[in-house]
Amino acid sequence: MPESLRLADARRIAIAAQLRPKAARFKTVLERLGCIQLDTISAVRRAHELTLLARDLDVDEAVRSLDRRKSPVAFEYWAHAMSLLPVSAWPYLARRRSAWRERYADDSLAEAEAEVLALLRERGAITVSDFPSGAMHRDRGTGNMGDSWNFRTDHKHAVERLLWFGDVACTHRIGFKRVYQLAERAIPAEHLWDADDAECLRYMVSTALRNLGVGTTKDVADYFRLKIADTERVLRELEVEQVAVEGWKGRAWIDPQVRRTRTTGAERAVAVSMFDQLVWLRERMERLWGHGWKIEIYVPEPQRTFGYYCLPVFVGSDLPGRVALRRSNGDLVVEAAQWDDARADREHLHAAVDRAASWVGAEARWKTEVRGFDTA
Repeated sequence: MPESLRLADARRIAIAAQLRPKAARFKTVLERLGCIQLDTISAVRRAHELTLLARDLDVDEAVRSLDRRKSPVAFEYWAHAMSLLPVSAWPYLARRRSAWRERYADDSLAEAEAEVLALLRERGAITVSDFPSGAMHRDRGTGNMGDSWNFRTDHKHAVERLLWFGDVACTHRIGFKRVYQLAERAIPAEHLWDADDAECLRYMVSTALRNLGVGTTKDVADYFRLKIADTERVLRELEVEQVAVEGWKGRAWIDPQVRRTRTTGAERAVAVSMFDQLVWLRERMERLWGHGWKIEIYVPEPQRTFGYYCLPVFVGSDLPGRVALRRSNGDLVVEAAQWDDARADREHLHAAVDRAASWVGAEARWKTEVRGFDTA
């Protein structure tokens, strides 16, 4: 029979594995997390910045995370979604690079790819502004979010494919615009090699479990978007211990290095984005904390159930509520707030909002009343 784990302990393990306070640098947090999701939305700050700020990075350090460095710290690639990964992870994405090459084995963009590579060899580093036709066809309308890929120029298609294949790498940005380089120039030599498939899977599964602390096979697989069967096979090969978590169906896996009784600090309150790995998998969030909230940024305003940019608010190891925040005219506006007073004092909600306001150098402005979950 597997060991039993109380839900409260599972919550503490999940928070201690990832959100414990630390006065750290970008590189330290990135290497710990394994990847940090990128997103274009900046209603408060960019998603990757919020992930770093929630882990106590200085605002300036978080903002500079995409800047060019003498020695690269990160590169961009598909992990859970498009993400920042530590350069030390480059070898272990070889399996994914190979899959992209197999998926796009046609030569329909051969000419554009050759032109992009020639431009890179000539200039060393380029952005989409260096392409003759830029990134998007200007005469095809704006389209919707799902169709935007179809409006990209051949050169933009080509450079993105080369990024997936590993011929090209992006280790920094200018503003929020990618800077492309040949991988052989961008990635430090000690990391420019390919691990075999088994090593790649072990790296991703181990990194995921370390950051979850405890999780189902699906939880672990979702971290790097791996197949369930591959994930379970590797977990068994690694002889990871299984536990029965209170209220969960089936067994879960527990990180062998976890301290199961570790506390999380003095009721620290912090808001995280919905692009934070703590809440990536909504069903896991619901299993742990009873909430299955969805992102509503692409939902028409009349159909939203809460607000445009929802940020869950953690207090210690619990998740008693959420806020919808947006910068506007120098203020950080609270557009919606929902809180369970039985799970935490409301002062924690205000502390989390004030802290988020400090991240953007603004004052918090409340335009809504806090509502309970019985009135949702």
